[in-house]
Amino acid sequence: MKGTRANEKIFWNCRAVNYPLPFTRTNLAKTGRILRILGGMGVEFKGRRVLDIGCGTGNYCLPLALKARSALGVDSSTAMLKVFRAERRKRGIKNAACLRAVWSELPAKKLRGRFDIALASMTMAIKNRADLLKMEAAAGERCVYIGWAGVRRNALMEKVYTEHGLEYKAPRGAEAMISALRSMKREYSVRFIKDSWVKKSSPEETLRELEVSLRVNGARMKTEWVKELLKKFTRRGSVVQTTTVRKALITWRVPAAM
Repeated sequence: MKGTRANEKIFWNCRAVNYPLPFTRTNLAKTGRILRILGGMGVEFKGRRVLDIGCGTGNYCLPLALKARSALGVDSSTAMLKVFRAERRKRGIKNAACLRAVWSELPAKKLRGRFDIALASMTMAIKNRADLLKMEAAAGERCVYIGWAGVRRNALMEKVYTEHGLEYKAPRGAEAMISALRSMKREYSVRFIKDSWVKKSSPEETLRELEVSLRVNGARMKTEWVKELLKKFTRRGSVVQTTTVRKALITWRVPAAM
């Protein structure tokens, strides 16, 4: 995605309509698996004040609130946070809140010392050294970054992108963060994992999401061609997509000087 503010707004507000919810059985199991791995890496969320950067619909923030002292999710998408709030009300979670904001524009002084752990998962909100330093300023104890690690496969998306002259690949994530942490002379731990998920949506919804995905990457969708392709991926009225990825789980302690 061409990383303009307008493109990010269009993309994430579109995705919010059919984005995974935090407490569905499959999604909660995935979150639980990653939290257990982080626990083995020394990250303890129980009783802590947690900041979730790029929280989306609350996939980490809301389940973590059940064990944390408090949890705050930050996201730039109004549509995502509308879902977050609905899920919070539905579950009666009182110690979680959300804030609509662009991470790079949040004043560091408003965040300093308010949290024990700062977490960012699969988000473009954390892009560079400055974003990491602000993340550290907010977290008194530890930071966690979960990001793309070079692998993203999806047969439908690959065919669509190729037809439109684009390359479907994993966004730059863990590699950039590891490089930044090294330049900051941070001691970090990293664990690489494989993950996958199956998405089912109507042909109309899939077509809408594909149009937006192509648009924010500078391509105009060949609508009739895509409609024909979707027929090959449609089962019992739903378009079925399987995505496989490689993720990096990175954690480090915040230097005492922070």
